Amino acid sequence: PSASNNQPRRFIVARRGTHAFETIVSALVGFNAAWAHNASVLVVGIAETSSVEGDLRPYAEYDLGQAIAHLSVQAQAEGLATHQMAGVEWDRVVAAFDLADNLKPLTITAVGTVDEAGKLPGALAERETAPRTRLPLDELVLLRS
Repeated sequence: PSASNNQPRRFIVARRGTHAFETIVSALVGFNAAWAHNASVLVVGIAETSSVEGDLRPYAEYDLGQAIAHLSVQAQAEGLATHQMAGVEWDRVVAAFDLADNLKPLTITAVGTVDEAGKLPGALAERETAPRTRLPLDELVLLRS
């Protein structure tokens, strides 16, 4: 997906052990803060909501989502796991990386290998091993014709 080749997404890619990685980890909140420091890489997904000339890019968030989805599929094909997070103090990310007003960070994706759930703190280990459920199609599909 390229949005007419505007490519309205940007990324900050930070490897574990770097200052940028620690900066991102420090902005995480909740459960994310308890485990994400173990990831190999953290990727901040950023929507470029307008061009530098001020032309709005109304589909930038969708295009970023497409890019992250493709990243997730490719990572899986390469034997890696991804986990997207939104529990973040975004103002800290914006300030730390001096993001321009037209750059809106929306997600952080951890990339790495899956470790044993038992190494996580209690509530996280339970959450990781709990059965996964999804909404039934009748709740997701508004109209079938």
